Amino acid sequence: MNTKLVRFKVENFRSIEQSDWTEVSDNSCLVGTNESGKTNLLLALWKLNPANYEPIVPLDDFPRSLFSNYKAGHHEYDVFISADFKLEDSFARNLASELDCDYTQTSTVLVSRQYNGKYKVSLPYTKIEEFPAERLTEMLSSLQLALNNDEAYTKSEPVVKQIVDDFIKEETENIKTSHFKHEFLKGLAEGTNNLIETKFGQKKNLPNLITENFKSQIDKLNDSFEGNEIELSQDQIDSILEEIPKFVYYSDYGNLDSEIFLPRVIEDFERTDLGETARAKVRTLQVLFKYLKLSPNEIFELGNDREVIIRKVNNQGGLIDETTEELTDEEIQQWSNKKRERGILLRSAATQLTQNFKKWWLQGDYIFDFQADGNHFRINVSDSIRPEQIELEGRSRGLQWFFSFFLVFLVETKEGLANTILLLDEPGLSLHPLAQYDLAKFFRKLSEDNQLVYTSHSPFLVDIDNLANLKAVYVDKESGRTKITSNLRYDEKDAEKSIYPVHAALGLTVSDTLLLGCKPILVEGTSDQIYLSFLKLYLQGEGLLKFSKEFVFIPVGGVRGMSPVSKLVSSRDNELPMVLLDSDKAGREYKKNLINGKYKGEADKVLEVNDFLEGENYEIEDLIPPAFIIKSIDRSHRADEYFEDFYKEGIAIVDQIEQWAENNEIDLVLGWKVELSRDILNRKDKFYKEIDDKTKETWNKLFIELVK
Repeated sequence: MNTKLVRFKVENFRSIEQSDWTEVSDNSCLVGTNESGKTNLLLALWKLNPANYEPIVPLDDFPRSLFSNYKAGHHEYDVFISADFKLEDSFARNLASELDCDYTQTSTVLVSRQYNGKYKVSLPYTKIEEFPAERLTEMLSSLQLALNNDEAYTKSEPVVKQIVDDFIKEETENIKTSHFKHEFLKGLAEGTNNLIETKFGQKKNLPNLITENFKSQIDKLNDSFEGNEIELSQDQIDSILEEIPKFVYYSDYGNLDSEIFLPRVIEDFERTDLGETARAKVRTLQVLFKYLKLSPNEIFELGNDREVIIRKVNNQGGLIDETTEELTDEEIQQWSNKKRERGILLRSAATQLTQNFKKWWLQGDYIFDFQADGNHFRINVSDSIRPEQIELEGRSRGLQWFFSFFLVFLVETKEGLANTILLLDEPGLSLHPLAQYDLAKFFRKLSEDNQLVYTSHSPFLVDIDNLANLKAVYVDKESGRTKITSNLRYDEKDAEKSIYPVHAALGLTVSDTLLLGCKPILVEGTSDQIYLSFLKLYLQGEGLLKFSKEFVFIPVGGVRGMSPVSKLVSSRDNELPMVLLDSDKAGREYKKNLINGKYKGEADKVLEVNDFLEGENYEIEDLIPPAFIIKSIDRSHRADEYFEDFYKEGIAIVDQIEQWAENNEIDLVLGWKVELSRDILNRKDKFYKEIDDKTKETWNKLFIELVK
């Protein structure tokens, strides 16, 4: 296990006056609104130990409101970031051996950094409150083993051996709890001293053996309980600083452009006065050329037909003049060979990048191509859907972000082998929600090898299974400073907006879980939903429907709503939901559209009422015994003619109701079909007793198809 970040604290850095100690895990997320200070927390942490040697810039990093006193107040000695690290176990044990202390005292180290770039390293957690009882049992067992391997004990008189054996046995039996505190150790230390002072006759080596293999360890544990200060040498401080992880920070400021002007890149690489945004872009470019194993100078020079001999520049690094000379035939051939080599290197790098990128990006199958021509270096992208090469800048911003982050991660972490912590500022903000879901999955996998801290205000990147590692970042309205807390209900007045992504993520998870655990069926309207529930309840009561999932009948507001809603409720593996349509003219036409379009090859998922009834133009209402609907209509509408007398078998009942209402000057209000279905459902206990075998068979046949 590598050395890990445990928690961090930021003080007087940009908008942050003083944060809480913020604990982090393998995968931690900071949620908050825009301008709440999430980025500043990451920047401070990054500058503790940046992988790319990002500078501390007091003019940018020190709180602007206090900057007038920066020099006079000697604030260059102020600590702006402090962090606790859990040291890798073998390193902590070796350090403890050097310091002659218990390794628990060296397991956690505090590393801080000042504005002048200097580090402070200490071991402030030397006071231990309790130890696991296994430590004592292991120490007593080790003592017994050391005694058994030494003549001072094995050749002792039986009475001497019995004294030692009784001590080990008695002290082992005294350990009755899972942990022990200082008072218990004091008693053990006193008993050990009494044992050592025992008159062992001529066996003078025996007390030394007990001291070396047991008492010295007891003394170290006692120092741990006392919390005695441990001084570190400069060499030890340097070794600890080498051990702590590097931080890799990335935001979309570093996104690559598709076309790179090489003379500008060469100039920027030499500049030390770039602003923060420009530095981010230059950093990604440096990473790109490291990956290519070519410098921009090499690519630039190989792209020209004449060799530059002399260049004159001004104090700002701007080009004043350059002297060139024509090349000989031999030099031209050498130049041609170098250009050919450059082309091979670029194609090879592009091929390797394409292969590695496929393992990360799940939203498409992309092929990259690098081209260099004179002053310009270009990145082109194609895929299986669009085989023509398109400039990176012409692709989605989501792809641009992921590609640039991918390069930075790959190079600065040396393909995941280095001891690094990733800090991602608003990752995947331009990605589609489904791609953000994939990114969240990718983060979980990434955090198996590299700790990850990222900021977000997208609910699609909030991992609900990881709520303990969510932190709310908000602005305190009284001080105007950034606050951070692990308590997501810390202060509703200030923090409520910051934790909204958590609320939204919970809502998404609930709805997603409902759909994942259910069988969604798309229907045209609310009345269809109610009638199908009526059928389902009856079949369940009869023991005919034994389906493990719950049915969810989703009304889409008519046939035109089928297409968009079908995509929304598709399962995670894009499996399309079942559809049940009326067999009227609109339903039949739309069924054709579905099976020739989105449901092509899956026509068995698009059902219509006529699939289960002998007749034409039937709707959901025709699945209900006509007597039930007739009774409900005649109860709710008074006319000179009863609907019972008007009704004829073999004709869609909805059409007959509408014609009867027109004949009798009855105004069927908007939503009358829904009210009718509710009345049928409310009287289900009475109607269920009147279901005949033919109707039962029809309903069962319908649900068998829905289960498929």
